[in-house]
Amino acid sequence: MNSERWRKVKGLFDAALELAPNQRKWFLDKSCGNDDGLRREVEKLLDSFAEDSFMEQPAAREVASVIIKAETKNLEAGKCFGHYEIVRQIGAGGMGEVYLAQDKKLERRVAVKILNEKFSRHESNLQRFIQEAKAASALNHPNILVIHEIGETEEANFIVSEFIEGKTLREVIEKLPMRLSEVLEISIQIANALVAAHAARIVHRDIKPENIIVRPDGFVKILDFGLAKLLEQKAVGFEALTVKQNETAKGMILGTVNYMSPEQAKGERVDERTDIFSFGVLLYEIIAGRTPFASDSMSETFANLINSEPQPLSRFAANAPDELQRIVAKMLKKNKDERYQTAKDLLIDLKSLQKRLDFETELHREGETGRRGDRETGRKGEEENVTKLQSSPRLPISIQSPSCHLRI
Repeated sequence: MNSERWRKVKGLFDAALELAPNQRKWFLDKSCGNDDGLRREVEKLLDSFAEDSFMEQPAAREVASVIIKAETKNLEAGKCFGHYEIVRQIGAGGMGEVYLAQDKKLERRVAVKILNEKFSRHESNLQRFIQEAKAASALNHPNILVIHEIGETEEANFIVSEFIEGKTLREVIEKLPMRLSEVLEISIQIANALVAAHAARIVHRDIKPENIIVRPDGFVKILDFGLAKLLEQKAVGFEALTVKQNETAKGMILGTVNYMSPEQAKGERVDERTDIFSFGVLLYEIIAGRTPFASDSMSETFANLINSEPQPLSRFAANAPDELQRIVAKMLKKNKDERYQTAKDLLIDLKSLQKRLDFETELHREGETGRRGDRETGRKGEEENVTKLQSSPRLPISIQSPSCHLRI
């Protein structure tokens, strides 16, 4: 779909939203005429918009700039859910509120996510609430948030997880430029987590900086499997009913617009490669200081995502290693068959780049040390050290673009 076609679809979609549901057929008959393809695209967005599933709110809602505010109840400090005592609220999202709490039995701090009352009345929402906990708890990996318990009281349903001291990756990348070594270390940990998730046939579908926590020691945790999709029932042994609830109908648009894959934007079925694309957007943003497809409006962002190629990273980070640029470009291929086919393959390339850069840095350091020693002691051998240094690629010291968030 080219940008002109998308604008036409978007315009009809916006106009149809202003009409009562029983008037939309007449409107589309008149507006689309014999263009069945155009009508299908508009109806796909309308169907997604009408879907009353909380966890699968379509991105069409964002395109239409419709803001849905859930009913929330801010819990006061001291309130208890089972043996968990609320300390303070630490976050809120579409699914519900997140609180820091004290586990009075095990004397530890935990995070408690409470489902919004508005959505807890619907069985499908409860099933997806439970799905998040099961999806995450099935993934026994150090870079994935640990789920302790699923609970229910007369007032609410809740999930209890480990509490992570740290900052979101969004906070990290907005505060200071990151060193290349830090970027690679974080990227390798994210890739490791995705390898584990995909091995369990679970796709996250919402990889973005806000869903990644970086501890003070640099350790990374992936959060929020609220959009997680189970690709096969037998992979993790979930109950048939839960798997049925997890199946996403073709045409449903999920995710966060700036980080979603083209197949998500078009409402197509997704697989592990959609996480790789979203991860590529995240990595591009860390390096360039901006996401590759962002625009002034949601509709333009959608059009860019579907039709436009990202600007080369070299435009924003002229001295970024060529291999890193190649890796990111491959992650961002619009055709998923041209991307990395598995997170494991991506992990191999990231580790290889890290190893090569570490080796080159060590050669550079040894060369500098050798030359300093020659000057201090007066010994000969400077020619040998200079030759050794010149034979190894020198790492760039800084990135020239003022917008770049990467230091090397």
